[in-house]
Amino acid sequence: MSKNKKQDNQYHNFEFLPTKYIENTLFRDSLIEKNILAIMISDESRQQMGIDYLTSDDFVSEEYKQLFSLISEKKKQTGIDKITFFNFYDISNDIETSPSLRNKFPLVTSSLLSDLSISFQNENNFNFYIEKLRELTKLRALEVFYEISLNSFKNKKDISWDFSLADFEKFVTEHNGSRINNSSFVSIGQATQEFQEKLSEIKAYNSIDKDTLLTDFNSIDYYVKGFKPGQLIVLAARPGVGKTALALNIASNISRLKPYDDSYVKNVAFISLEMPVNELIARYYSSLAKIDLWKIQNPRKLDDEEWFKLQGQFIIEEENSHLFFDDATTSRITDIIWKIKQLAKNLKDGLHFVVVDYLQLISGGPNASGNRQNEIALISRSLKTLALDLKIPIMALSQLSRSVENREDKSPQLHDLRESGAIEQDADIVIFLSRNTQKKSKNNNDSKDESSEYTLTKVSVAKNRNGQPGNSELIYEGRIVTFNDAPRDISINEE
Repeated sequence: MSKNKKQDNQYHNFEFLPTKYIENTLFRDSLIEKNILAIMISDESRQQMGIDYLTSDDFVSEEYKQLFSLISEKKKQTGIDKITFFNFYDISNDIETSPSLRNKFPLVTSSLLSDLSISFQNENNFNFYIEKLRELTKLRALEVFYEISLNSFKNKKDISWDFSLADFEKFVTEHNGSRINNSSFVSIGQATQEFQEKLSEIKAYNSIDKDTLLTDFNSIDYYVKGFKPGQLIVLAARPGVGKTALALNIASNISRLKPYDDSYVKNVAFISLEMPVNELIARYYSSLAKIDLWKIQNPRKLDDEEWFKLQGQFIIEEENSHLFFDDATTSRITDIIWKIKQLAKNLKDGLHFVVVDYLQLISGGPNASGNRQNEIALISRSLKTLALDLKIPIMALSQLSRSVENREDKSPQLHDLRESGAIEQDADIVIFLSRNTQKKSKNNNDSKDESSEYTLTKVSVAKNRNGQPGNSELIYEGRIVTFNDAPRDISINEE
């Protein structure tokens, strides 16, 4: 970068912020800086998160800036593929035994580290601290932008409105996100070549694009043609209709299907804010092994044949499973996004599909306004942005408003999506589930348990950005929490 380039953009890069602005700024909080570092030297996952989301320029206090730089440098030296945690003792030992480190980071002293080590912080506030620190960084940049612009206004008479406005818009664009997006334009020639290669591959193998994920439900795939990278899919229903069961079935199918060869691997993350992992696992194996869920939950009721069948399924899944569960203890969207990014980063073959259950249980965090509709809008937009960023489809489950039950026609509509029309706007695909009729189980037992019945469930693809909407049906077998295609023509009820 040339010298002129640096001067022209000194408020775009914190490395070039004039020292006097940093020293005199009002936008600093030494306590938050201290809290962040106290957590980073005591918690491994938070240490990596801090390095992923912050830079040394986010710290104003020189001693904290140096400590963060030291941790970042040590992590970088271990290599990308190694997970290493540098706690209080590691850092203290390095400082004591390395003269070069003491010279490079003279303010990282034993007393500083001791003070941080006895400063007990709530780790659950870590995301809030990061967001607050980055907000202060942006405000410092805005402060410098204002000072530089004011000097320009005083010294120049020929400043144009359009030039100043363009300069400010550029500043806002570059500082509005978590990280500057360095994406570039793609020429029509390059885009055409890549598109042609993809079409040729699909035609040659008489199959779909390998990046497209089939649900293995004909009644859904018929309309959506599989889920594609960057899509946000919303699966919505009233409570008790089976949206979690269907989402788990879809996640299981995508993680297990190998339509091309055994090397075809699709890793799937299922994040639940409603059910613990043990409950999800029980449902998962009930569906796979075709054993009643209530028996798996009460294993003394399993007969020998069912027990050995279940044990065999355990062995298969332990060796081949590509499905990952998380019963999120935090509901903040920033925490959820960070977890997903970390999993995608750590998996050898990457992450290919995510299910989040469900939208209304997620909070927007400290950046959200008091308006719940605006908060849900922030959450849905964040998930859509994440899907585009990771180039994977993300399915978000959602509740429907109670107004559905008060209408004569109880078929869900897009405006029934609870708490926000923004969900409809952000989603590429919206799928509704609703109940039609129930039929008794084929085994004619006298059980009064509704879960022993087959339930006809209407599936409505209400929005399909890249295809046609339409209706079809699935049969839900409650005793094994499993959906199957209804044995009838796919065009049934199609509009």
